[in-house]
Amino acid sequence: MKPIDLSIVIVNYNAKKFLNDCFSSVFNTIRRINYEVIVIDNNSSDNSVEFIKRNYPNVKLIINNNNVGYAKANNQGIKIAQGNFILLLNPDTVVFDKSIHKMVYYIKKNINIGILGCRVMNPGNKLQWDSCGRFLTPLTLFLKQSAIEKCFPYSHFLGQRLMRYWQRNSSRLIDWVSGVCMLIRRQTIENIGMLDVRFFAYMEDMDFCRRATKKNWQVYFIHDAKILHNLSISWKQRSEKHLFTSLTSESRYFEKYYGKLGMLFFKLLYLCGSYLRFFINIIANNKEKARDHYRILIWLIKNKI
Repeated sequence: MKPIDLSIVIVNYNAKKFLNDCFSSVFNTIRRINYEVIVIDNNSSDNSVEFIKRNYPNVKLIINNNNVGYAKANNQGIKIAQGNFILLLNPDTVVFDKSIHKMVYYIKKNINIGILGCRVMNPGNKLQWDSCGRFLTPLTLFLKQSAIEKCFPYSHFLGQRLMRYWQRNSSRLIDWVSGVCMLIRRQTIENIGMLDVRFFAYMEDMDFCRRATKKNWQVYFIHDAKILHNLSISWKQRSEKHLFTSLTSESRYFEKYYGKLGMLFFKLLYLCGSYLRFFINIIANNKEKARDHYRILIWLIKNKI
C-alpha cells in the first residue's frame, strides 16, 4: 500500500442534496494522488448517513450524535487523517478538473506555504469575494459596518478587507483563505494545533490562518485552481441561529485578538451600523434585510457577548 498523500475532510450537516455532486467531482477529478475521503456527519436528519453508506462505502464516516460545530468536527477528521496534506472541503462544493492536483503540486513545490486556497465561484460562475482577503481588524470592521467598504469596494484602502481591486487573476500571498476549500500542510497543524473549537462555525478559518502566519507559515492563494460553492444559505434564508452564530464567532475573534476593548468596539460598531442599516432598508422597502438588522439590534441589546 502506498502512503496516503492527501486526506479530504468534509463536515456534513443536512447537505445530502449536494453530496453526490461533491463526491463525484472529487472521485472523477483526482488521479495519480493516493488519497482518502473522511466525512464527519453532525447528526444530519436528511438521511445523509444512509446515502453515504449506500453509495460511497469507501468513504470513512464519523457519525456524531449531535451537531458539535464545524471546527470540532473538522478536528475529528484531522485526528484520523493519514495524509501529508489535509484538504478541508465543504459538502456544497464541486471541484473543477485538475484543481486539487494543482493545489497539491503547488504546496509541495513551495515548502514555506502552510495553507493554500483557490478561486471560489458562485453559481453563475461569479467570484465569491468573501472566500479570502485581509484579516478582520478594528479598522476593517469599521469600514464594513459603516458601509464605507460597500461604497468604495475597489479602493486599496477602503475596500481592503475583501480586496475586490484584485480580480483573483493571479497567485499571491494572502492573509486568510476560506475553510470552504483549504489545503493544509500536516507540519503546520503539528506546529500551531488544530482549529479553535471556541468558534462553533465561522471565523475558525481566519483564526487558523492568523495563527499560522504568526508562526511564519505562508498563506497563499492560487488562481488557476477553482471550485464551485453552491452557497446553500443565502441572506434571505439565514435563520436567526445562523445569523447569531456568525455574530458570536466574530465577537469571540475580537476578544481573542483585541481583548475586552476589542469586544466593546465590536458591539458598539454593530449597534451603530445595524441601527443605520435598519432605517435605510426600511426606507428602501427591503423588508428582509431590515428584519435581520432589527434582529441584530435586539440580540446585541439583550445578550452579553
